[in-house]
Order: sequence, then C-alpha cells, then structure tokens
Amino acid sequence: MSSRSSGSLMRVSVIAAAICGLFLCLYIIPLWGQSIIFTNPEFSSWFWPWLIFTWLVALPCFAILVFVWKVSGAVMRETVFTIQTAKWVKMGAILLLSDAILVFVGNVLMLLLNMNHPGVLLLSIVGVIFVIALALFASVLSRYLTRAAALQEESEGTL
Repeated sequence: MSSRSSGSLMRVSVIAAAICGLFLCLYIIPLWGQSIIFTNPEFSSWFWPWLIFTWLVALPCFAILVFVWKVSGAVMRETVFTIQTAKWVKMGAILLLSDAILVFVGNVLMLLLNMNHPGVLLLSIVGVIFVIALALFASVLSRYLTRAAALQEESEGTL
C-alpha cells in the first residue's frame, strides 16, 4: 500500500470517527439519558451534569482527531520522520492522558455527589487504564519519531 493510500485511509478513518463521535455525543447519549430518566424519574437531576461531563470527556477525543489528520497528511507527503510529526503524536499522548485523568476525577466527583454508582466508577477505571496504555504507546512513538527525525537530519547533513 502506498503512502498516499495509507494517509487517505487514515483521513477516511478520522472522518468516520468524527461522525460516529458526533452521533454518539449529540444523539445516542442524550437519548440514552432520557430513557433512563423515563424509567427512573428519580435520576432526572443527574441528566445535565452527566451529559455535560460526557461532552467534556469527548472534547480531547475530537482534538486528537485533528492531530491524527495532520499525521495522515505527513504520511501522504512521506514526511513522517520529522520533529513536527513527533510533536503532534506527543500532543495526542498528552490529550489521551488528560482525558483519562478527567474521566477518573469526574467519576469520583460524581460518586462523591451521590450521582454515580460504584460499579460505574470501577468500569470507568478499566477504560482509564486502557486510555493510559494508549497514551504510553503514543508517547513512546513520539520519542522514536524524534530520534528518527534527528537521525534523518544528521544523515542529510553528511551527504
């Protein structure tokens, strides 16, 4: 597969993820919340805090898509091994880590406000561990992209 094809597929994936994310955030999650309230009216005061919380958690995810879009452009141009690409990947790692922290802290706060169930907190911890692992992978990739960029600049300088 050519670099152009790979980069184009990355961009198609970014668009698909953005559409799915918007559909989830703007339709599915509010609808799900409304159905919970319909069957359990005692939770009606929880709707807006939880909806705002889920939207806040989604923001870094959409920001990551911007950086993946930029990296896909570098893939199409065959300029992946640059300091700039490494910075984009590192920013993705930082956003992932900040999102994991936000999910954990938000779930703990909701639990302390009696607006969460301990089972939801435990389940969110599993997701947080997964996201931290992805952040670690992105951080390591960023480090090796930086090294590759330095080696590439060094080899171009000796030619």
